[in-house]
Amino acid sequence: MSNLEEASAEIRKYVIWHYGNLISIEEPSFDEERKIWEAQLKANYPRLIKNEYPQEQRFIRILPMKQLGTIYFSQQMQFLKDRSTSREECLNIVRSYLQMWRERAESIIVQASALQLAKTSPARVFLNPINVILANFMQKEETVISFEDIEKLRKRVMRWILLLEELNLVKKVEYGYTYGDMFTALRKEAKSDREFETFVMSYVIQKRYPLLKEVFRIQQFETLVHLDSCYYRPALEAETVLYQRAESLFRRFTENYRPRPYIELRHILHELRDSDALHTKGDYYLANEELFNKMIEAKKTELPELSFPRT
Repeated sequence: MSNLEEASAEIRKYVIWHYGNLISIEEPSFDEERKIWEAQLKANYPRLIKNEYPQEQRFIRILPMKQLGTIYFSQQMQFLKDRSTSREECLNIVRSYLQMWRERAESIIVQASALQLAKTSPARVFLNPINVILANFMQKEETVISFEDIEKLRKRVMRWILLLEELNLVKKVEYGYTYGDMFTALRKEAKSDREFETFVMSYVIQKRYPLLKEVFRIQQFETLVHLDSCYYRPALEAETVLYQRAESLFRRFTENYRPRPYIELRHILHELRDSDALHTKGDYYLANEELFNKMIEAKKTELPELSFPRT
């Protein structure tokens, strides 16, 4: 057995014993100048996915994680603790990877299903300030909201105006704000005022969901997105349409997000069904395949590739 093979075996044994069996290493290298062995830490993180119809099926996808840290050993194969990434640091990086995966998957889901999400009652309630502002430009005699009128509004409404200005739905003029080019474009596409409002909310969700979540703190709408993600994220990992019971989605929601009463989650799930974000078959929820195909395409460039476990 060569020095490299001996070092690899010793380092792998140490990592399994001290870091856990999910953590492994890249091939070690020996630094001649410093006379130490070093190896990059990595993991192949298993994701268990369950399909519940027509018969229960469980399968695993692997999420590869690299650059979890580095460990060092002396030439005599003594572990160099002060130089090496600790187990806790390594696990924190794993948690960061999983959070990144969740956030990127959520972004893909929101991008693909923004129009459906905009049709729900939580969207109409929490994005209502947008419609209040834009309604002023839907009457022919009103083309400007004056700075004087804006000063009478609450500061929170001004934040919405600035958001709409960023998206070119409104623009600043000499005496106040008027409609922007994107307002005109979406107005031409819509067949009714109601459809126009939905198009605008969809556009805002698609372009600024992270800002809505972090700055505007629209919690009930965020619950809608999270519950939608509880279906689509495992489906994206599996790359197949899954059949899921409501109770399974609620349990996954509770495991991943701040718990909400099931009575509220049932209402939110009905909103997702009625807006066509999710479909149903008997007691099971499944993907809107048109939306799901868009998500799968986006996943190819925006998410780390998952693989089947080796057999």
